[in-house]
Amino acid sequence: MRRPAIILGLFALGLPLLGVGACATTPAAPAVAGLDPAAERGAAFAARRCAGCHTVGLDDGGAQDGPSFRDLARRYNAISLQKRFTEVAEHGFDRMPPVSFTASEAEDLIAYLQTLRRE
Repeated sequence: MRRPAIILGLFALGLPLLGVGACATTPAAPAVAGLDPAAERGAAFAARRCAGCHTVGLDDGGAQDGPSFRDLARRYNAISLQKRFTEVAEHGFDRMPPVSFTASEAEDLIAYLQTLRRE
């Protein structure tokens, strides 16, 4: 999967590892068959760092503090997600604290979210 050049460009502007830890974590990645390696890494990251507050898989159950990843995937394209991640890394969002992640983790997370758009 080709990722937009803006992903690397925005993180090159100074967002290597920002913020504090994310919401509560869970150990298992959502079960999604046939993902490319980047999307698999993104699913694992989501399970570790986001699942305490967000539903990160295809089901509608789970954490209710934040929007489901399926809804976020439908609401934002890759460029919009990258901008949102930049804001979250710097400032957090609403009740969400700033979340630290690398540029490659953000790319993987976007790759995973893109798979949820198709569902």
